[in-house]
This record gives sequence, C-alpha cells and structure tokens, in this order.
Amino acid sequence: MAQRVLIVEPSKVVAQALRRHLERGGFRVDLAVPAEAVARLQPGAHAVAFLRPEAAGGTSLVEKLKEADPLLPVVLVYEDEEEAAGEALVADAVLVGPLAGPVVVSCARAMARLRAQARRLAELERGGARSRAASDYEFLKKLLLVEVKRSRRYRYPIALALVAVDRWKEVAAGLDQRARAGLLAGLLAVLSRAVRDIDLALLYSEDRFLVFMPHTGAESGLHVSTRLASRVRHHKGAVPVTVSVGVAAYEGEGTVSFSTLTRAAADALAKAQAAGGDRAERTGARRKRERVVLA
Repeated sequence: MAQRVLIVEPSKVVAQALRRHLERGGFRVDLAVPAEAVARLQPGAHAVAFLRPEAAGGTSLVEKLKEADPLLPVVLVYEDEEEAAGEALVADAVLVGPLAGPVVVSCARAMARLRAQARRLAELERGGARSRAASDYEFLKKLLLVEVKRSRRYRYPIALALVAVDRWKEVAAGLDQRARAGLLAGLLAVLSRAVRDIDLALLYSEDRFLVFMPHTGAESGLHVSTRLASRVRHHKGAVPVTVSVGVAAYEGEGTVSFSTLTRAAADALAKAQAAGGDRAERTGARRKRERVVLA
C-alpha cells in the first residue's frame, strides 16, 4: 500500500509540482490549504507532511500538526537557504529550492523511515524494554539536520554504521514478541556502551541498528565498528547472537547526505554478511553534488 503524504500549500502551482514528484515516487498525496491542514490530517495514516512556512502563515502550524499527531514528521519547504536560516529546527527536515524530484522523494522516504522508527521504539517501550530509545530518536532528527550541515561547512568527518543481527529470521523465529523486544533492547544497550557520549546508537529497522559518529573518519569508523561486533559477540545475553556491520564515512570534502551514507553503509553491510557475518566492512560514500540534503 502506498504511503500517504499531506501537502499543506495554498498555491495550486506549488502543490501540484510537489504532488507530481511524490506520486511518481510511489506516494499517495493529499492536498490541503493551511486553514484545513489539521482537519485533513489523519493521525497515524500520513507518513509525512510538507508545508511552506511563509504560505502556511508561519511555523506555528507545525506545532498544531504535531499536537494532532506527535509522531508526524514535518518538512519545511523554502525558496532559498537565506529564507531557511534560523527556522530549520522547528520541524524534522528542510527542503531548499529549487526542488528536484529525486530530492523531494528521497526526503519523504527518509521521513517515513523516521516515523516507522518511532513506532518501533514505542512498541519496544510498551514491551518493557529499557533504553534511551525515545530521547535518541528526537536527538537523531536534530543531529541529522545540524551535524551534516556543520560537517560540510567546517570540513570535519562523520561516519555512519549499520549493524544487523546475523541470521535474524532464524533467531526471531524461536522467540515471542516480548523476547524479541528484550533481545533488541539488550543489543541497543551494548552498542550504546561501546561508543562515545557524542555518538548515537538506535534501532533503525526490525533487525538493524544505526550508529552515527561525528568527527570520525573512515578508518576510525571501521575500528569502532569492529569493536561493536566484538562487544556483541562476547555479550552474555539470554540469546547469543553475532552482528555484521557496514560503515561509511564523509571525510569533510565534496558532498554528503544522509541517504548517501546509509546506502554506502548498506553496501558495506552486505559485504560483511556475504563474508559470513560477525565482522565489519567499510566503503566510501558516493560524491555527486556540492549541496547537503537530508534525504
């Protein structure tokens, strides 16, 4: 089933342009003018909302949408970077024009993943899992908006690792829902203890964790990822497991985006799994553009 997106935009021209990009990307789009936005929003049904603060009467509409659906990711759309300066953190992501189709779609997909992540974390907490999950999720959104931009501006490296439980389907098949939640929460605690305070580890999908490491280059990222695999291997949990880790890094030159790093880390993770698992592999991020986007 196609994921639903809410576009809050009084201009038919702008709304239809966004709608065209998103529908080509496989999304189902609902349009609303600012005065009807909250009424048109269906909590739990919309994966993400897009709005232009200027056209929507200010960023206060973001707060109203968040009150109606606390897990809803909201993307602010600006004509240029100068207009976006100073207001980016009121929402979950920012798009700066001119809006290219692939950028709009990739941003929507990233926000949909964040929403799914929030739901999974809530399920873990309802199952009795004790972790920093909720606060980590909120911090991740702000960090991805700020840290990636800073890394380009000040030319310092960042690394991202994807950690996957080896043979997860076999492991999960022998556990009930509560036991699976307990296993994942325990692994999250192991990963969090194995990295620095300024790093962030959180559950990314059913069997994967994401570790974000600012001020960390490729070699250091690989070193940390190898340590993560070792810590899990020696963890004496109720269910012994191993993990494969893929790490990608931005060295402070060229371009970087969240989607670029995650794709590169996923490629490296696939190499680690193909080699038998219980190990870490690295690869470089692809470089195409001079702009930084959260997508």
